[in-house]
Amino acid sequence: MADQRLPTVNSDDGVWGDELNNFLGKEHYNADTNYTSTSKNGGHKTITIQPGTATAGTAPLKFTAGTLLTTAEAGAVEFNADKLYVTTSTPTRKTLASYDDTSGATGDMYYRDVSGNFIRLPLGSSGQSLVVNSGIPSWQTTFSGMTKLSVGTTAPTSPATGDLWVDTT
Repeated sequence: MADQRLPTVNSDDGVWGDELNNFLGKEHYNADTNYTSTSKNGGHKTITIQPGTATAGTAPLKFTAGTLLTTAEAGAVEFNADKLYVTTSTPTRKTLASYDDTSGATGDMYYRDVSGNFIRLPLGSSGQSLVVNSGIPSWQTTFSGMTKLSVGTTAPTSPATGDLWVDTT
């Protein structure tokens, strides 16, 4: 700033006001050139989230669980119970899919249960085939009442490892 002193109330209206408005115009989003309207985003042009540390309580971004909006709003991020949601531009609320499973292994599969949660299905053993019964996948060696899903073939007399079967009863 050109002046090296603090402003005096009611006597520095022109110079200090211009300097302050110039600073705000560079660092903040202005709804209009007169600085009279409420600015978006808390007045900031951009938000930079600083990194956290390994210490508890220093996460750079935290959500508090609350009630979801009655009507989905495009661009909204919401947290309710154990689910995080992002709303698309249509607007359609989408649940961010996640799983917390450190016991998984190579070859394991995950499927969505009726509540929208991911469930881990460990890799089957030799001689087992994947069977879907009432929408729930499992590994089995017996296939009574099942039909093999395969292009151009019928159900074999003995299953092969990796076959996919569905309950047709």
